[in-house]
Amino acid sequence: MAPVRLRVILDHNDARKLILPRGFPDSIEELCQTIRTSFGLQEEIRLQYQDADFGNEFINLSDISEISDKANLKVIYLQKNVVEDATTHYPVVPGPSDTSSVSSETDNTEPFSSTSTESSPSTRHCVWPSVFTIPGFKYDAALELERANAEYKKSGTFLSPSPKLKSHILERLAEEIIKFKAYPTDNDLNDVAEALVKTHPCLREQGSFNGCYGWKISLKYKMANFRTKLRGLGCAEVEINSLKNKATDKRSLAALNVKKPKRAEVNYCPEHPKGETTESLEQERIAMQSEFKKKNNDTIETEKMEKTFSYRRQEVLQGQPMIADFKSRWPALFTAKEIDKEFMRISTVPLLSTFFAELDQYIPRLTEVFRCKGGIAGKRIRQDDNVHTRRACILRSLCIYLNEDHEKLVKEYLDTDLEAHSNMEQTVMGVYVMLKDGALPDDDPHDIGVLIEGVEVLNGLGNIALACALLFGLIYCLDLSYPAELKCTFEVLQKLFLNLDGQRLSSKVQFLKNKLLE
Repeated sequence: MAPVRLRVILDHNDARKLILPRGFPDSIEELCQTIRTSFGLQEEIRLQYQDADFGNEFINLSDISEISDKANLKVIYLQKNVVEDATTHYPVVPGPSDTSSVSSETDNTEPFSSTSTESSPSTRHCVWPSVFTIPGFKYDAALELERANAEYKKSGTFLSPSPKLKSHILERLAEEIIKFKAYPTDNDLNDVAEALVKTHPCLREQGSFNGCYGWKISLKYKMANFRTKLRGLGCAEVEINSLKNKATDKRSLAALNVKKPKRAEVNYCPEHPKGETTESLEQERIAMQSEFKKKNNDTIETEKMEKTFSYRRQEVLQGQPMIADFKSRWPALFTAKEIDKEFMRISTVPLLSTFFAELDQYIPRLTEVFRCKGGIAGKRIRQDDNVHTRRACILRSLCIYLNEDHEKLVKEYLDTDLEAHSNMEQTVMGVYVMLKDGALPDDDPHDIGVLIEGVEVLNGLGNIALACALLFGLIYCLDLSYPAELKCTFEVLQKLFLNLDGQRLSSKVQFLKNKLLE
């Protein structure tokens, strides 16, 4: 029987691809169960399909024969008050013995927004573009460039821009750059300069090795001057690096202690929402602590977390608080759901859905790569494992492949070990797995959680892969550095799985990426 491909709509901004290698099941009930299993849905569901007789409107599915290959199916949840859980909203890829396989087809998740809070003008909603678009210039400048480009095309004559024109061009480029970054990297500025001379070839520099090096240097100084201007206006993202906001003992090293995005953070240090002050947001935080203790209060809690995002980020960046203190002030952050949302506020990328979709997509090829290398990394992979075990096995093998200690990422303890608690308190960062004494290898662990600075920040997690994803999310939320002994592993998670700053790779990660694409 030929395989069947279906587009399954789980939510208004979440559609995924489902492949049924053995064709359609015999009944709708079996199809519903397959979808629930494949996507990890816990709720009871029914299905709707697009009926051509009614202009492709969605109609309740009453017979399996009503749908065909490449059909669109819409999932309708039967439970009204479903509490979202981060462990149920990412794609699952069963093994070859299962009846279906799944991959992420689309991810049109909208940038975070709040219905109750008017965001600051400085809030960004997208990452640095792969192709930088040159903005428009004022009328007289645009007219001069248009005529100069025509002359260049006709006779190859370059334009030597007047100080006034060059200043205007740099000003407009700086205004466009600031929409994405206050601290663009050298590569970013090079992208802008190359885009400028490609859009306006008359501006190419004859004495430059690439035709735009001078523009790049001018942009570098222009952005420094632009940040000075923004600092005078009280822009939080640059004011945080002013001398008055640095510790006295670090002022002499101000240039080496710049707080700026280093891992493709989009909203690294946002401004407060319009009409809000530090004092008003502190009152919101206090009110949120009482709301956190109430049950079935997710909506209000999420709104308050959204509203206090800028206040929380500035506290993390300026105060660099201890984890235990920060958790006591912001307990609502330390849940799977809120870590996922906070990560999206910072990076505009959904953490869990993207992480697991990409991990599942890479699992087959990673398995082949690890086995070709041989040794422990290859032997750890077992095709008969369930999806959670297989994911955990891949993450551990990834550490080994990169010559890093997988026990620094995931450490197992026995619940009868008297020294387990003291050892966990000495853990700087990692995932712990508490095993039952005498349990069989296939038995579920007693507990899985995350440790940071010896503090148990998360517990009761469903599986190791989820714990690793949330640990990665907390590194962004708390502005922590990657552990030196796991820097390559976390680089893979960031740049390959989540495609954050994925153009610049270390030699190890680039070698792995090349292997995956062979």
